[in-house]
Amino acid sequence: MSGLGLILSIARDALAAQQYGINVTGHNIANVNTEGYSRQTSVNEAREPAPYGGLLLGRGVDVTQVLRASDQFIESQLMDRKSDMSTSQELENYMQVMEGLFNENSETSISMMMSKFWNLWQDIANNPSGSTERVALYEHSILMSDQLKTLNTDLIQIQTDLTRALSGGIVQINEITNEIAQVNGRLVAMEAATSIANDLRDKRNTLTSELAQYIDVKTFEQTNGSLTIITAKGCVLVHGNDNYNLVSGGDNGDRIMWGGKDGVATGDLTNNITRGKMGGWLEMRDEIIEKYKLDLNAMAEEFIWTVNQQHSQGVGMEAFSAVTGIYAVSDAGEELGTEASGLNYYDKISDGTFNLWVYDSNGDLDTGEPSVIIVDANAGGTKLTDLRDTIDGVANISAIITGGKLKIDAGTGYTFAFSDDTSNVLAALGINTLFTGANAGGMDLNNKISLDKNYIAAAQIDASGHYASGDNTNALAIADLQYTSIDISLWTCDRIDGNTEGSVTATIDNYYHSMVSSIGIKSSSISRSRAFNAVMANKIGEIRDSISAVSLDEEMTNIIKFQRAFQAAAKLISISDEMLNTLLSVK
Repeated sequence: MSGLGLILSIARDALAAQQYGINVTGHNIANVNTEGYSRQTSVNEAREPAPYGGLLLGRGVDVTQVLRASDQFIESQLMDRKSDMSTSQELENYMQVMEGLFNENSETSISMMMSKFWNLWQDIANNPSGSTERVALYEHSILMSDQLKTLNTDLIQIQTDLTRALSGGIVQINEITNEIAQVNGRLVAMEAATSIANDLRDKRNTLTSELAQYIDVKTFEQTNGSLTIITAKGCVLVHGNDNYNLVSGGDNGDRIMWGGKDGVATGDLTNNITRGKMGGWLEMRDEIIEKYKLDLNAMAEEFIWTVNQQHSQGVGMEAFSAVTGIYAVSDAGEELGTEASGLNYYDKISDGTFNLWVYDSNGDLDTGEPSVIIVDANAGGTKLTDLRDTIDGVANISAIITGGKLKIDAGTGYTFAFSDDTSNVLAALGINTLFTGANAGGMDLNNKISLDKNYIAAAQIDASGHYASGDNTNALAIADLQYTSIDISLWTCDRIDGNTEGSVTATIDNYYHSMVSSIGIKSSSISRSRAFNAVMANKIGEIRDSISAVSLDEEMTNIIKFQRAFQAAAKLISISDEMLNTLLSVK
């Protein structure tokens, strides 16, 4: 083509090119507020020239493609930062809830209640026979037990809520991966038939970023344009137009499993998910809350034991006519000092003795001296059946095993009491103790004391077997426990390496204060991490916007540019038409 025909062809292509440019610009303006949209640009290319009259003359313009202004490296960095930010945001949210549970600025805080508990024992020491002081101690001990149980229940409830959140997250992940797979199929078909499917690629990027806010992901683009997405342990979530679901698993539905295409659980991913909301929820549930729940129970366990052990050394305002242990063995034929016995505090039992004093109806010693009960904690040592038989052999005393618990009764008109237990077997069996249970969730008051506050053991039996209602020896010893350092378990929880039990030597009060302080430190660390990730996400977002976001000022300039070019091309057609008419009018 040459001459006027070439001019008309060039003008026609110029009109089309400017029209394409205006279309793309309009599309950009329309999507200025569309999340994840990348600015598009029409790419013009001069047509290959053709020879004419000994010259190479240009043949106009072609619109070769419409490009997205996108940097995949920046997109990936932004996706990673948003994933990390989601992790820390969820951790921060739940840490605030947990800080509220361990609030130390109230009268019902554990610190305040423990302090008052020791003070109430001091009150009893000041007035050992006072019924008001005994009732106050009992009521406060009930409140403290309830508070520990409530705190333990609340921690368990948060873990339950997190498991529910994980189940909801699995549903969301499966919906997103299914949608990405559908977009993959449409994108591949469209790009095979035409050119780059820019809007579908933006949509897929947005969906992938949303997916990354839930779980760890890595992406790989295939040669046909489809996107493959894998998660923890290399499990595929999306490949081509297929998606592979996650499912809940485990005995309690608290594990995250890779379900494959058919939804049958074939791999446990729980401990390998570290990012996104799911990573935050799992870290909070299985590491942070689990640690403080274990630490709380360790503190409660040692608190119960320490108080019970000292309480069992004393005597109340009256001796027992009958008493039943609160801790049961699982097998009465197993040595008491071994785990096989089933006792919560089997490891506290040691070789030693305790004195069993028997009194007649006048309160006088039955024999003038105690029966010394020997306990052997070594292998092949004392069993509950042995202890029963030994005690049952004491005059005017009978002993039986009922429900795995040792029950001791005095004959008609007789009573009995204990002293100088160096074996700790009385406390381990729950005889003459204040508390029941062996952790925060099971802590309660001994029913014997609930029925009669006179059995609160403020006194101790002296070497001659006598005790007095005004004796405060044992009450002072219990009050002084607040200053006694003991070994208490300290847990480290790790989802991958498992939970590790260590120990620390501290007073019970200091241990709890340290635990609360560590919660505050952990919360502050998470908040700093969240703030850092937010800053980084914003910075990378700004970089992404500088590359990909739509600028209305720039688009308005483009409209004017394309409008002027369109007008010029139209003018070229008009001029070509006049030239053609002039040529046709020549005779």
